[in-house]
Amino acid sequence: MSINQNSHLKDSKNGSIWFLLLGTSAITLYFNTRAADPFNGMKLIILLVVAGWLSGHLLNSYKKDFKKTTKNENLVLGFVLTFLLTLLLSTLATDVKIVGFLGDTQRKNGFLAYFGLTIIFLYASRTINTFYALRFIKVVRYVGLILSAYGLMQISGRDFVTWNNPYNSMISTLGNPNFASSLLAILSSIVVLSLFLKSNSKFQILISILVFIMSAIAIAKSQSIQGLLVYAVVMIFFACLYTYTQYRKIGMLVVSSSTIVLFLSIMGMLQKGPFQNFLYKDSISVRGYYWRAGLQMFLDKPLTGVGVDRYVSYFKEFREVGYPLRYGYEITSSNAHNTYIQLFATAGVFVGLAYILLNIYIFKRGLSLILKSESEERKIALILLSAWVGFQAQSFISIDNIGISVWGWVLGGSIIGLAQRNNFQSQNNNQVSQIPKKKNIVQVNIFQPLVSIIFLIPILVLSFYVLKSETDSFKARSYFSPSDMATSTISPKFANSVLGNPFAEPYLKFQAAILLYESGNTEFATSEIIKLSETDPRNLEFLSALVLISEKNGTLDLSISYREKIKKLDPWNAKNLLELAKLYKLNGQDMESRNTANQILQFASNTEIAKQAQQVLGQN
Repeated sequence: MSINQNSHLKDSKNGSIWFLLLGTSAITLYFNTRAADPFNGMKLIILLVVAGWLSGHLLNSYKKDFKKTTKNENLVLGFVLTFLLTLLLSTLATDVKIVGFLGDTQRKNGFLAYFGLTIIFLYASRTINTFYALRFIKVVRYVGLILSAYGLMQISGRDFVTWNNPYNSMISTLGNPNFASSLLAILSSIVVLSLFLKSNSKFQILISILVFIMSAIAIAKSQSIQGLLVYAVVMIFFACLYTYTQYRKIGMLVVSSSTIVLFLSIMGMLQKGPFQNFLYKDSISVRGYYWRAGLQMFLDKPLTGVGVDRYVSYFKEFREVGYPLRYGYEITSSNAHNTYIQLFATAGVFVGLAYILLNIYIFKRGLSLILKSESEERKIALILLSAWVGFQAQSFISIDNIGISVWGWVLGGSIIGLAQRNNFQSQNNNQVSQIPKKKNIVQVNIFQPLVSIIFLIPILVLSFYVLKSETDSFKARSYFSPSDMATSTISPKFANSVLGNPFAEPYLKFQAAILLYESGNTEFATSEIIKLSETDPRNLEFLSALVLISEKNGTLDLSISYREKIKKLDPWNAKNLLELAKLYKLNGQDMESRNTANQILQFASNTEIAKQAQQVLGQN
């Protein structure tokens, strides 16, 4: 059956599919320069709104087709529900619930993010057919055009936003060159591979070539190897499967040679083999520290993990001693830089296994779809599966950023959707013969918006508070100027608003409290920081602030107490140990002072801090 024969199925779901595709695009493209975090918080809000509205459509589709649900559809639903339910249990077991649900600062990988992503995945799996897959590719083409154009603007120094950006200027709408280059690689790969399709117009071909050229320049100028890696994985995977399905013997040769190249490339990234001078980067080496720390977290708490999106609160306790000696005692990480390790470390074995099984199932169904399909349908399936494999490749070395992840989940759902509808003629006959009566249509029209609104009401309330906390925090910092009496009351007003916001993330409240402290309201600000520390006793930033306040106030016992807590959570922090040794000595605790100084000498003997520790010990 041709693609055009399938196109008449589009009418009943036309609006919701556009909402899915445009909503996915908005999640990636939108940012808010008037928010404390211009990227992640805003993307989470849009994700939840899109998922909330699609929830009604999703439940309506299950309600309408309940008796016709296939074994494979039930299996997909089972994987997703297992993932979500186990993630919910891990979230409820997380010590700081607001982080478990909303996610950590500038990450937002909490339960709600994955809830939104799975709703989008399930809806795509229930609705995407060949016609809608082509529409998806068209949308990707224009999103890639916008992202690459904005990236080139940033590279040329003509960005309309003045970012406080420590990275390469090519951050696009994602806030980081690694994220930007990876997503551009995924999207531009889809666009380039779509040139194999016969349905392209001359204009679409022209746009595709333009997107490829612009994306290639932006990725190269980003100085991020992630984009090049993802692009290579997608193209190699496509070439292997395409040649294998078309020319079996040549395909086997391509697969074999590609496997060798892939192996040598991996060795090169690990600073071994002939490609190491081209592929090795220190940013890849440092990921080993992140991965090993994540694995140690998982082994420490295998059932529930250390807490959903709580990696940063445990990293310094589980990091190897070589990390602070090489990169600095204060440097930390808020993510394992590997989605699979991150889920095992923070949410436990059941969540991690459910996620792995779901992705294995998607891959298996994608391969089966390609082998069973013919002509254009096979090419479409191969394009989507190749891009999905590219997304998985970046997931092994990067953070689960919402702006990228939403495309991975839509791709996965689209693959399942195409596989489910592989028997196109049968699908058509079923839909034509089972047109609902007018009465049923009225019921459906009431059910879907009613359910969507039920989901949207709490989402909109939550979004209002989250957005308000982000914008109030931004305003508090923007107006802060102790020397300007005209703004002396404006900044504290917004800071107090953040502190009173029940859904403001802890870090924003901490920043607000620090601002109030610097504005002169020291007693109230200190009490707020103490409250935050009691709510999250593992937060090293809270403890560090309390150390500075107590030392400024001359409360020696409190200073020692806070530094002892830091020592337990950050055992390889030689700076903290040195200050603790000095405080012990000042407090007349000579034995504790000597023991602490000796700890520094045991793991940091060749550092400047070790020399200071020797002075504490009375050695030259």
